[in-house]
Amino acid sequence: MDKDQCFQLGSIIRKVGTDGRVLLLMDTDNPKHYIKTESVLVEIHGKLVPFFVSSFRLQPSSQAHLKLEDIDLPDQADMLIGADVFLPLDKLPVLKGNKFYYHEILGFTIVDINTSQEVGIIRDVLENGPNDLFLVEAEGNPEILIPVSDDWIVRVDRVKKIIEMTLPQGLIEVNKK
Repeated sequence: MDKDQCFQLGSIIRKVGTDGRVLLLMDTDNPKHYIKTESVLVEIHGKLVPFFVSSFRLQPSSQAHLKLEDIDLPDQADMLIGADVFLPLDKLPVLKGNKFYYHEILGFTIVDINTSQEVGIIRDVLENGPNDLFLVEAEGNPEILIPVSDDWIVRVDRVKKIIEMTLPQGLIEVNKK
């Protein structure tokens, strides 16, 4: 499986005990959704390696004790420290309404409802610290940056692939070259 068909569940940050268990720092809003995970993909030397999960116990602060089959010794667990853990995209919970995953809105058109004008097509989402940004390609403008703001998003239409937004006056003009 390719990485572009997966999402990162988290990263292995240290070993736990002497039986090969590791501590997984999860990058998710709802860690409980993944309690019954049967297998994961661990990135080792740039490749995703599948492992069956023997046990998955949630800990505080979006962490989990993870026991993988065939990882039974501390030395084996040491080799996994720092590795990223992935799951296939179809394991993500379905989002509705104005909630979305960044990968699913690539190619959507942004429409400014103030002007009823199409701004452009989302080509990427830049995760930029406190303010993530839509990277929008518009006719005559290769790049327009629009902050991802729940307050500005009015409606997400998954069927028509449109995100309607209320954009501040002048935002698009600031981006034009």
